[in-house]
Amino acid sequence: MKQYRFQCYAAGLYFTSVVNAADDEKAIEGFASNLNQGLYSVKEDGFGRGKRRYHITYEELDNGTAKVNIGETSAGVSMGSASVSAG
Repeated sequence: MKQYRFQCYAAGLYFTSVVNAADDEKAIEGFASNLNQGLYSVKEDGFGRGKRRYHITYEELDNGTAKVNIGETSAGVSMGSASVSAG
């Protein structure tokens, strides 16, 4: 069994809910069920865009925390060639 966190922005509100499911498809069904049963938290979205913002995201959680792999890098890593050089 996996744990998923769903986040939904709609009508100027932010909804979030955690679902336990065997796979992604069952998690989506579980999120819909949670919405129907009122098993979510909701607050204003805080983006000031009112009712124009609509989207849903979900992520698999690992022991209650999101799985994120941003890798490691050191400070001052070059990201390409400079277009202007102060020589």
